[in-house]
Order: sequence, then C-alpha cells, then structure tokens
Amino acid sequence: MTINDIYIQLKEALKSEIVRHDLADKRIDIKCKPLSVEEAIGTPEHDDYPIVKGKEVMMAATFNRASGQSFTDEYTDISLSVEGLLETDHTKTNERAIFIAGLNAVYRSLQLCEKTIHCKDKEPVACAENLIEQPQFSGKKILLVGLQPRFLEYLVKQNTVRVLDLDPDNVGTEKFGVRIESGEYFRDGLDWCDMIFATGSTIVNGTITHFLNCGKPAVFFGVTISAPAKILGLSSYCHCGH
Repeated sequence: MTINDIYIQLKEALKSEIVRHDLADKRIDIKCKPLSVEEAIGTPEHDDYPIVKGKEVMMAATFNRASGQSFTDEYTDISLSVEGLLETDHTKTNERAIFIAGLNAVYRSLQLCEKTIHCKDKEPVACAENLIEQPQFSGKKILLVGLQPRFLEYLVKQNTVRVLDLDPDNVGTEKFGVRIESGEYFRDGLDWCDMIFATGSTIVNGTITHFLNCGKPAVFFGVTISAPAKILGLSSYCHCGH
C-alpha cells in the first residue's frame, strides 16, 4: 500500500461522512494554524520533546467546536471548507498535515473518534507510566519509530529498544542508554524487532507505509493518528489525549 493509496482511502471515508451527515452544501470553515508550544503541550516537566525543541509544530483544526490536531515539520496557515479537505494535495507534507488535522476535527465532531487533542503539562509522563503497565509492551524487542523521550525512558525499563528518528540532530546521540539511529535503517529494524511502536505523524511524513503489512505488529501513538486509525483499522495508543 502506497501513501497515495492510504490518502485515497481516508478521503473516501471523509467523503462518505460528508454525504451521510449532509455537509456537502454547507460552508463550514476549518481554520488550520500552527500552535505555540504552550498551546500544544502546556508546560511539561521536561524540555526534550520535539515540539519544545522547535523541530515540529502542531496543526490545529476546528470544526463545529471540535478540535483536531496533527504533528508535522511543514505547515501552512489556511482556512477551507470540509469539502475543501478533499482537494488537498496529499503528495505534499504540509497539505497532508492540514488534511489530517481537519479529518480529526470532523471525525471528533461526529463522535467517530476521540483523543484528538494532545495531552499537556504532567500528562506526558503519566502516559509513559501507563504504557509500561500494558502487557504488550513488556519483555519485547521494540522498534520505537520517532524519538518520544518519555516513552523511551520507560520502555527501556523492561524491554530492549531501538529508536529510529528523522531529525539529524538526534541521530547518533544517546538517550537512556540507547543510540538513536537514522530512519533509513528501518528495514534492519523491522528484521530485528518483535513489535513496532511508531509515532502517528508517520502518516503525515509518509513513512507509515514502511510499517504496515510488514509482518510485525505495529501500534501507532499520539493524536495525529486518531481518525486515520479508526478508518484504516490500526492499533493506536494515546492514554492521556483529550
């Protein structure tokens, strides 16, 4: 399945909901804008998250007072209709970020998904603490795709972990005793691991295709993947999202 195939499926699902709920003739603006660090994640106890370091931004879309978000490293400030989401160019990262934020907002407003708003303040730590209480994340060789520092900090307590990341400033550094590897080594990582724990923003940057139907169980984390996980039937984790 290519990234094009995935976005065609997501857009078809959204189109069906537009028809089902009679939204086609309504001009409903979805305003997408990048959030500040405080708006996105509050004041967490640690400053090593990608959004705090300025490596990512969070897009926020609002539809009928429901909010949807997506993480990305490329963004555009835009206002468009629900139907306009179907016209976004899913070959471009910044427009994929807009589409996913809008999709999450629309699906949240229709009560088709939940946890579309990022956790804040002390909640990222609580999310990581809850993670290691789940049996599926115990005693495994886990490929963590996208450096989420708190997840890594807690996962290494009871698992063997390898981390892949696209940020060149992270690659080659060591966090919690684990050397951060380049995302280009995903095939070797897939051969090595028992399971994949990947950031949901892979659906925005397009690398999600590496981890679907690869023969290894995959769980995608975070608010970005909320509606897409429902549509595509993916396993997801977002304990403290709102």
